[in-house]
Amino acid sequence: MNFDTFSLAAMAHELRHTLSGGRVQRVTQINSLTYSFEIFIHPIRHYLTLSAEPQAPRLHLTLNKSRRGVGHETPLMLVLRKYMRGAKLAGIEQPPYERILYFYFDSPFEPTILAAEMLGTRSNLVLLNAEQTVLGVARLPKGDAQSGQRTLLPNQYYQPPPPLQKLLPAQLTEYTLRQELAEASPEFKLARLLPQILNGVSPLLAKEITFRATGSAETTVGELTALSPLLQTVAQLFAQLDSNAWQPTLAFDEDDSPVAFAPYTLTHLPHPRPTATFSEAVEIYFADAAAGYAVAKAPLLEAIKTARDRLARRRDRLEEDAADLADPEQLKTGGEVILGAAHLIAPGQTELAVDWLPGLVIKLDPALSPSENAQHYFNRYRKAQRAGDEIPAQLEKISLEEQYLDQLEQDLAMAEDRPEIDAIAYSLAEAGYAVGKRGHKKRQKQAVSNYLRLTAPDGAAVWVGKNAVQNQHLTFNRANPDDLWLHARGIPGAHVIIPTSAGLPSEDDVLWAAAVAAYYSRARHDTAVDVDVTVKKYVRAIKGAPPGLVTLRNESTLRVAPLEPEID
Repeated sequence: MNFDTFSLAAMAHELRHTLSGGRVQRVTQINSLTYSFEIFIHPIRHYLTLSAEPQAPRLHLTLNKSRRGVGHETPLMLVLRKYMRGAKLAGIEQPPYERILYFYFDSPFEPTILAAEMLGTRSNLVLLNAEQTVLGVARLPKGDAQSGQRTLLPNQYYQPPPPLQKLLPAQLTEYTLRQELAEASPEFKLARLLPQILNGVSPLLAKEITFRATGSAETTVGELTALSPLLQTVAQLFAQLDSNAWQPTLAFDEDDSPVAFAPYTLTHLPHPRPTATFSEAVEIYFADAAAGYAVAKAPLLEAIKTARDRLARRRDRLEEDAADLADPEQLKTGGEVILGAAHLIAPGQTELAVDWLPGLVIKLDPALSPSENAQHYFNRYRKAQRAGDEIPAQLEKISLEEQYLDQLEQDLAMAEDRPEIDAIAYSLAEAGYAVGKRGHKKRQKQAVSNYLRLTAPDGAAVWVGKNAVQNQHLTFNRANPDDLWLHARGIPGAHVIIPTSAGLPSEDDVLWAAAVAAYYSRARHDTAVDVDVTVKKYVRAIKGAPPGLVTLRNESTLRVAPLEPEID
């Protein structure tokens, strides 16, 4: 869950009330993207956490002093130590309807501004001087800057994120709302339409607005019979931005785990509870989410390791058998020689050598008779004949299963929420690697439908599968034969589709999609990755292989830097 306009407004109000005029006594680097500020206002020390982690961007007060994490100090940490030590917090500002807070400090060196951009996976922390020149950045740009994309680099002028081209709340009237509704499909959910047309509305807030106005968070555009309740609800909620009459709330599921936080009462969720401060709600949510995801992933990682060890033992046994049975004809000759020289074999003899085959020494089992020894060699001969066909096939099957486990491990590393973790658990159970429920149709359908739908810089649609189930669905159920198909070469990763029904994509869009494919692969942290590109009709599922494993032909290979796409 990400911070939205309302969450930042409530947090800014809380921090102004608690921290204004305080002095920074210490800055601690928890990890490369998370920092803690110890701010003293006599007689209390307060601890402010700011994080630009893509999967958990957040800022809030915490009760306990943070400890320094492992790893080297980042460039941002070095400039924070220089400029923040002894700095006085002079003010906190939020641009209207934006997801950015600006912290203004009177530093012993010079006035500075810390921009906390809470933009989901694009979140960042940027330290500026009074002239808006960048002093330090938590997340530097990856690879070459795309055309028209802002860059955040030290010693460059700071450019804030461009404003969204949506209606402002004051512009939402019955007339403008009717226009937007007329252009939408009647089956389109109102909670999905509102974030697309109205500035400052997040998916969570849109569901709350829809529920308060219509009685259901699932109301569609076609089911909306009256506009006045919707307009009144929007006006009432946005009035809180001026009144600061916040009601910090945590919503819980049936297992008593927090599922959402908001600075207003979450009436559309079943178990909302008020909290004393908004920081408390945020801290509980992210602490539980981090612990819950780690706990949920741990048994799956163990199941993957156990399955991999079992496959390794099977491979070793098969390779030993292949070595023992490498020459079937020699085994047949051994049996024939034993029968032909049975009269020469004495009881308890362990070896046999004959004059007509010099150099050949045949091992004997002293506990067996000559005929039983011969039969033993003939049995091994027949087994070796079968092994010539069976062992390579079994080794190939093991190789495919190992590739699938590699893919599931990568899927688990990329999983960002419970549905994605559950999808991997079901995949493991379906493949027989772990104990769990199989074939839960509702959750499988949800896992399939949650693939990423992106738009490349020049306008091409790009679909990205984030796990094996989604990869299988995109390639063999969703993509058309002439669509473009991309995948990081030779490593686990996402199947990426560029639909071509509306025309071929530009070269820049193909390169952009290849960079996204590299990011959603095991090589996401490499500086350059090879990505295969072909037409979907040249991609084939491997017969008998687990879902998502394919062969391809007529491919070309692009070498690109991984690029994390901007996802709202």
